[in-house]
Amino acid sequence: MNKAYAKYIKVLVCILAIYYAFKCAHEGHDFQVFVYAGGKLIHGQNIYYPPFVQNLQYYYSPLFALLLSPFSNLPIIIPQVIWILISYVLLYRIWILSTAYFDTSALTAKQKILWLLITVFLSIRFILVDIGYVQMTIFLLWATLESMQLISNGKWIWGAALLALAINIKLLPLAFVVYLFYRARFKAAIFTCIFYVVYLFLPAIYLGWDKNLILIHDWFAIINPLNKQWTIETEDGPSSLVALIPVYLTKTTGVLTFKRNFLDLTFTQVSMVLNIVRLLFVLLTLLFLHSLPFKNIQNKVRRFWEMSYVFILVPLIFPHQQQYAFVYITPAFIYISWYFVMNWKAVRPKMNFFYWAILAIIAFNFSPLIGRDIITSHFFEVLLYLRILPMAIIMLIPILWLCRPALND
Repeated sequence: MNKAYAKYIKVLVCILAIYYAFKCAHEGHDFQVFVYAGGKLIHGQNIYYPPFVQNLQYYYSPLFALLLSPFSNLPIIIPQVIWILISYVLLYRIWILSTAYFDTSALTAKQKILWLLITVFLSIRFILVDIGYVQMTIFLLWATLESMQLISNGKWIWGAALLALAINIKLLPLAFVVYLFYRARFKAAIFTCIFYVVYLFLPAIYLGWDKNLILIHDWFAIINPLNKQWTIETEDGPSSLVALIPVYLTKTTGVLTFKRNFLDLTFTQVSMVLNIVRLLFVLLTLLFLHSLPFKNIQNKVRRFWEMSYVFILVPLIFPHQQQYAFVYITPAFIYISWYFVMNWKAVRPKMNFFYWAILAIIAFNFSPLIGRDIITSHFFEVLLYLRILPMAIIMLIPILWLCRPALND
């Protein structure tokens, strides 16, 4: 690309990004929930009990609320704009961290641009939703990738501290502690657990021991995965297995009225089926790891491929995962896009109309073409009601498997 045109494109992207940041900071609301909780905390209120701003429950840690408390007296648009701008920087860093696993010298300039464009096309829907709601998943993805990079580079204390902070804020990266143990990164895994405990009790310095214990107890009570509301999620926002499986196994009420369940099981039966399916997806991790436990893997491409499955697995098995949580599967898009660009000459002869049709259907569900303003509000609600998104994410798993690197490295 001509350098002058590239410069103009970068300027245009920056202008659009800044405009979108202010638009989302004005309209978005989730970060306001976090900041409001920080304000309640420093005024001696329990952040897990009403009143809630915009009637939205606060689900994150006492430490996170305390860290945001200095912003509670500012107009909410200020911390929200700051957070979105930080998220833009973290998105750039996510790309840098991810591409470090690959030998980019083997790609031409056009291939690198194509790799980036395909990745953006597949992930932009979730990125825009995350920024639109002023949410945390971009931060969680960056913190996970950054911590893995620090640990791989021998800075395991810093990596463990960062990973533990991300887990303290939201439990999504917890699976990577197990991954560290499996890949014989024992020091990093153990210190992540230690730092997590430290972060739990760190607010006691400000709040006092007893009050912090009460907050921890109340926090664990509302995020307990055994709670009944985390077994059957009937509203049309969540997109994890908890939202997908029960609505087809028992009668539920959603925004639309047509029938979607083909069985009418009891709550106990639905819960059992759901947990069995979750367990199967967890056990599938062993297929991707493809080695005995406590064995470190030096091949960076293979490590990124393994982690890509874990990034898919996490928002699938955790309850109450909204669309923005699937920013977490971006590494899978990065890997699959790289595989197709890098191996196109070998892949192309194997593709036929059926394979292209399947890929197009799956990719459509991840693309920015899915939006109320494009496909109409009614059709968008139908997709949510039928849980098409988690189905597409599940279909992404065999594609990731077929695009596996050499497993004997």
